[in-house]
Amino acid sequence: MTRTDTAERVLRTELEKTANLISGARRLMAEGRHVDLTALAERMRAIDEAVRAAPAEVARNYAEHLDALMAALNSLEADLDAQHAALKTHYGPLKHREAVEAYDPKRKA
Repeated sequence: MTRTDTAERVLRTELEKTANLISGARRLMAEGRHVDLTALAERMRAIDEAVRAAPAEVARNYAEHLDALMAALNSLEADLDAQHAALKTHYGPLKHREAVEAYDPKRKA
């Protein structure tokens, strides 16, 4: 196996893993479940390393795949923003008095 073949295999594998992680995270969020995105940072580092290690022609061949991955990341960001806004709307009206009573139920504000 040549260096080019190895670089292409590594890059393709990392892109697939990351795309699967993003789609899984979006699916869990759509179900209203908690999503831990710490693995996503590691996946992105792995892609960065794979692109840097790959010969230029291999990296160029995956430009469209990287663009698609960026679009998926942007969709995930939009989902996270929407979830954050929904939580803010739900918990935002909590009044100071309610917060005080939560910590000291005997005290009335």
